[in-house]
Amino acid sequence: MKEARPNPSPKNGARNVFCPYYSKCLDTVIQNAWMSWDCHLCGERFNGGAKPEFELTVNHSIAYYELAPGL
Repeated sequence: MKEARPNPSPKNGARNVFCPYYSKCLDTVIQNAWMSWDCHLCGERFNGGAKPEFELTVNHSIAYYELAPGL
């Protein structure tokens, strides 16, 4: 069985932050000074093994106020 390895692509697209290779891919992106990257060529792009069981959402709002200029 062939072992998967990090394989980021220098284009704008979706990334899997739960991938076991995410930090290695991020190192590659930084070393190559890519402005954007995605996981479309990686065999682990759909691996959600590290995804938490609870939903990552916010269920409250934060007050936001606009002030008039000069105040």
